[in-house]
Amino acid sequence: MTGVLRNIIALYGVHLVTFVLPLLTVPFLARVLGPGAWGAVAFAQAFGALLGLLVEYGFDLAGARAVARDRDNPARLAALLGQITGAKLLLGAAALVIAVIAQQVVPALGAHPALLWASVALGLAQGASPLWFYQGLERLPRVAAVDVTAKAVGTVALLTLVRGPADAWLVPALAAAAATFSAAWGFTQAVRTVGIRTPTPGGIRDALRLGWTMFVFRGSAAFYSSASTFLLGLFVPATLVGYYAGAERLARAAQGLLQPLSRALYPRYSRAAQDGPRALQALLPHGARLMLAAGGALSAALLLGAPLLVRILLGTDFEPATPVLRVLAALPLLIGVNIVLGLFWLVPLGLDGTFNGTVALGALLNAALIVALVPHAGPLGMAVAVIATEVCVFALLARAYRRTRRTPPPPHPAPLEA
Repeated sequence: MTGVLRNIIALYGVHLVTFVLPLLTVPFLARVLGPGAWGAVAFAQAFGALLGLLVEYGFDLAGARAVARDRDNPARLAALLGQITGAKLLLGAAALVIAVIAQQVVPALGAHPALLWASVALGLAQGASPLWFYQGLERLPRVAAVDVTAKAVGTVALLTLVRGPADAWLVPALAAAAATFSAAWGFTQAVRTVGIRTPTPGGIRDALRLGWTMFVFRGSAAFYSSASTFLLGLFVPATLVGYYAGAERLARAAQGLLQPLSRALYPRYSRAAQDGPRALQALLPHGARLMLAAGGALSAALLLGAPLLVRILLGTDFEPATPVLRVLAALPLLIGVNIVLGLFWLVPLGLDGTFNGTVALGALLNAALIVALVPHAGPLGMAVAVIATEVCVFALLARAYRRTRRTPPPPHPAPLEA
């Protein structure tokens, strides 16, 4: 079995428990909590996920890229591990300050403190994951097995302990416990593998500089993806948030099935770029075929099966989520195309700025669409805003691809120095 195939299998195992197992709990939680409590959970978890993105800070991509380049240099890997860990600790402290402020100024968060802080803990634990380190080394199976086991145990505990709306806080709390165990185990094993060099303030600053462009990308993308539930909750009641969150959970679960594939392939494209744009161009069709075939199949399944999926997975109380899911059905196909153009082409060539600028423009468009559509159209307006934004991002990325294919960029900067 090839290394990339082993990593794809391992990443799909991680994805199974991170996204698919929670999806399997949807029928249970939708019926036990109801639209109102479900909406409150989705709102708090979306806020926690944003804090997790702050802690993750783009290292999921930038860190993996740096590790892939220096995988044969243990001293360099020890320095990277220390610098990125120090940066994550600093960012985690900032995230806690933001959470304290949000509890005071956002009524929907302050009304449910246990739910809020359980969601914050989940976001921080997910952001602290050292999976980027193993992804860059292409040594994922063992850490993936631990992650799968921990989160599967958390899911069983959820099905056992959650009995009504009053137990809503347990949903993120149990997931946070599993994610914390997985992150701690993975970090311990990474230190045993290559050691860790205590970071200096300058080293932490260098790590923040390394992850900055990818953080801008992830933050901008989150504004019109994972943050949509949180933004919707600022405009509409929790029940309407619940309808949208149910549909989005199904659409994002389908879209998320592309993530293990893209993460397993990404280091190969990053290394191919070291041999020049022509080598990268020769490898691109392989990934494009895989991503487009998978994305197209997932989108078709969502579009055609929306009524049945809502009825079976969410229940009859969530019938208003059906048209929302039909609009969001385009997500897997659009995301698949954008991954190919962005993460398999622009980012490996060092054109992070071009990629980030494109995604940032998409975020600005999304903000305008939210203000225009959501107050009048509610959840359906949010779904339209998300899809319109992805279409805009695709058009801009396609233009950048054509331009850079004709005129390849100069070699991108060397990776972070120890």
